[in-house]
Amino acid sequence: MELDQLKPETATPRQVRQYLRDKLVVIASNRGPVEFRRVENGIIKPFRGAGGLVSAMSTALTATDAVWISVARTREDVITALAYPKRRIPMPLENPQYFLRFLVTDKREFHLYYNVVSNSVLWYLNHYMLDLTGNPCFDDEFHTAWKEGYRKVNRLFADEIVKEVRAQGKKPLIFLQDYHLYLCASHIRSRLPEALIHHFTHSPWVEPDYLKFLPTGYRREILEGMLSCDVVGFHTRQYAENFLRCCEESDVLHLKVDSKRGMVVRDGRLTFVRHYPISIDHEALEKLAMRPEVELHRKRLRKIAGERKILLRVDRVEPTKNILRGLKAYRLFLRHHPEWHEKVIFFHFLYPSRQELHEYRNLRREIEEEVHSINREFGTLEWDPVYLEIEDNYLRSIAGLMEFDVLVVNPVMDGMNLVAKEGAVLNRKNGIIIISTRAGVWGELKGAAIPVNPLDVMELAEAMRTALRMGERRKKALSRKARQVVESNTSFNWFLQQMRALQRAEKERGKGTVPEEPPVPPLPRYEHFD
Repeated sequence: MELDQLKPETATPRQVRQYLRDKLVVIASNRGPVEFRRVENGIIKPFRGAGGLVSAMSTALTATDAVWISVARTREDVITALAYPKRRIPMPLENPQYFLRFLVTDKREFHLYYNVVSNSVLWYLNHYMLDLTGNPCFDDEFHTAWKEGYRKVNRLFADEIVKEVRAQGKKPLIFLQDYHLYLCASHIRSRLPEALIHHFTHSPWVEPDYLKFLPTGYRREILEGMLSCDVVGFHTRQYAENFLRCCEESDVLHLKVDSKRGMVVRDGRLTFVRHYPISIDHEALEKLAMRPEVELHRKRLRKIAGERKILLRVDRVEPTKNILRGLKAYRLFLRHHPEWHEKVIFFHFLYPSRQELHEYRNLRREIEEEVHSINREFGTLEWDPVYLEIEDNYLRSIAGLMEFDVLVVNPVMDGMNLVAKEGAVLNRKNGIIIISTRAGVWGELKGAAIPVNPLDVMELAEAMRTALRMGERRKKALSRKARQVVESNTSFNWFLQQMRALQRAEKERGKGTVPEEPPVPPLPRYEHFD
């Protein structure tokens, strides 16, 4: 079966399963779909992983028999894996659709790879948030971390992937995820030259001049790793164009680039550069929203809010999410519009993140202090203007997304942001979404939400007032439009586009030159590969 014959709008999982019957799908990401922990009674239970990748990929892999490889984060991860044949854990446990396999790393190696390189440098680089006055500093510690942490763990991932492919003996389709695994494809390609490899970057990709802040040798390794793939994918056209420009203006590799058709040739190997926005499985999400536990959270939320309007933020405690500016904007809103005192409450349902890094611990402390300060300044015996919870609780977040009047999504920079999409689908009150124009999702929800400059707290304060005062007719129109946009694309379509891209790349393999056929114009929200 040819995937090119399937239209993304009408293709079914059954058709894709038919295509995959003689193939092995391997997903590799730093964080997996679940993390196992021991609860109070001593039983080990799975807890859903945070982040957009987990939301989208978990539903996209329905009944694929794929193997998802990720790093073991807890002792219970390792114990659970050892209980299953070949350390493949069926997921979900009650109704297996695919398999999870944990990569066990040395603690020091993981710290160097994850904390020192990935999250202290690459994450900030990708979001244009390097502190150029002092941090990072590419000293002995960083160079050691790159060589003994980042480079080594990427190689360990490749070892596990190759081992899995050789054990199963099927034609591999390998999907590498995000900035943690920029180097992985190079190690796979040297051992499985015929493998089909796709890398998807879930964060933004920066312009060439900004990428050059990385040391020359490491820029070369990253581009070599990415261009060892058959396809590299990004959320938006802008990110894909930035990557092509980095290749075109590269001073570390000799590359042939066709920007119009999104193709790069290195040493006779062709790499397609594509964009397709990640999305959600809205039908599965709505089923999840019907669970009794969600209804309990909704009742608790409504009891806290009373008759007040609900502002909501659902985010990880992470610097790019811009939580502090959101709080400062809310303070301004309350100062300038006292008529809203005791008539509104701002729920912050936050997730702890990367607490090993002092920047993240400091951010959490600053958020808590800002919340207490706002509540002291404006609160009464009957009203706390801000309600803050920091815990890993996805069902609580779903409840909040069903109940908001205004959802605040104001990241400084974001690859996509699936909270906005989840809110558009789940909300039951014609809630209005406020979105930063620097979030990837803004390209899709333009015209269905209120835009804000993420640095302009006055603009955000006025956007809060505008959303709260908006008439029901206008709210209903915007809410309906946002929902329609999200439902027109799904995580299944997102994954299907990647498989189609790999199939086309396979057809072009061996030619060694940029194909001469005319480009296929992209669909509004994801690309065809006919």
